[in-house]
Amino acid sequence: MTPYATTSPFPHLHPDEVAEFERIWRGEAGGMSETAIREQYARHTKVLKDLRSAAIKPTAIIPTMLHTTAQQAQIAIDSVAALLRQDEEALATRGRSVLENRGLVRRRIHAARGPITVSAPTRAWP
Repeated sequence: MTPYATTSPFPHLHPDEVAEFERIWRGEAGGMSETAIREQYARHTKVLKDLRSAAIKPTAIIPTMLHTTAQQAQIAIDSVAALLRQDEEALATRGRSVLENRGLVRRRIHAARGPITVSAPTRAWP
């Protein structure tokens, strides 16, 4: 599976970031834990199955009248399939590809480190 360009995790994480991601993954901190992602994956799988068997209408997923019924069905199936791919990627990366988790980790790490102080730049010329 190829990671999405916008959600692929950073190649090198600080040990504090890894620890925070693992806390989220285990469900010890807020964010999308393994359990939550697996439940979401199961819901998306059921919706896709229901769409393909016509148990639910495509307009329940994509409420638009700008397309034909066949187009609506294909758009709905493609949309849910994309969600399933994101869920699979989240499971494969242990939640590190989930934008919500990445934002939480970034904020928590920055809060733990405290404010960043920047010194005034020095001149290299007289």
